Amino acid sequence: MKTKNLAWTIAIGLFVTFTACKKENNDPDNAAKLDSKVSQHNSDANDYKAESDQTDNDINSSLSDIPSFGRVSSAASILSSPLCGVIIDSSQIANKILFYNFDGVTPCFSPTRTRSGQIKVQLTSGNLWSDPGSVLTITYINFKVTRLSNNKSIMFNGVKTLKNINGNDWLGFISSTSTLRYQERALNIAVTFDNNLSATWNSARMTEWTFIQATTNPNIPYAHISFSASGDTTLNGQTNTDSWGINRFGDAFVTHYNTPIVSNNYCGLWRFNSGELVHNVNANNFTLTLGVDQNGNPTPYTCAYGYKVSWNINGNSNSVVLSY
Repeated sequence: MKTKNLAWTIAIGLFVTFTACKKENNDPDNAAKLDSKVSQHNSDANDYKAESDQTDNDINSSLSDIPSFGRVSSAASILSSPLCGVIIDSSQIANKILFYNFDGVTPCFSPTRTRSGQIKVQLTSGNLWSDPGSVLTITYINFKVTRLSNNKSIMFNGVKTLKNINGNDWLGFISSTSTLRYQERALNIAVTFDNNLSATWNSARMTEWTFIQATTNPNIPYAHISFSASGDTTLNGQTNTDSWGINRFGDAFVTHYNTPIVSNNYCGLWRFNSGELVHNVNANNFTLTLGVDQNGNPTPYTCAYGYKVSWNINGNSNSVVLSY
């Protein structure tokens, strides 16, 4: 597996699904409705992030092998794209524009899903995508992902940008002298679900990948990759905001990080060892403390048991510890 592909592939599914937990309340019907809506929004948030990361991975994996974007000069790689269910239209490559056309029928990934629609990718800053400071402008055009197990779908329309902060110095990455850092900006992405309900999504985040040598951490005997993510904007005075918008129920939501989330591929990139998120929906906060033991305390072990969800609604506080 190419190292350049690995660094983006490991981003898939890194977000922990926010968990809504039922609680005692003077009005259990209202509590159940709140939990149901929060649970659905959390699922939507995870799906949005996962599919956005998947397309980022597909795009990044292909660009370094395409003239005008990467470092090679042969067009043969365009004809042999490894992407699933995708045909790349390079008719406007002279303008540093590519179109990723999804066939809507090829089963891809796990859980199995199909993708249809189009994504326009343009290098809007920099000579090569691998250069530090280069920017991709990514336009979703009726880009729809359908999960085959239940026919649930999510469709994107809108524009986001990716900025390559450090450049793709793969030799430096492997030697642990440089990291891979990417900045994402997305404003007013229109998201439509299979029941025709819709949401509006905005995001601002920074991700970083670091290659850790085997001798660096005495508790981990192997070389491994460390991942971290943090919110990258201030909204209404709240720093480290990662995402915000209006969910499918018409409720405003905001997610920010109190501390960056950190994981590694030794324990499992979805098993975060530290970090804290606050997810606010419908004026209620759900705080996720990552990397705890079974009692909800910071883990004393190399790999964490799980995470703690805490909330306070109408003066009633509660929390639960959940395993990864």
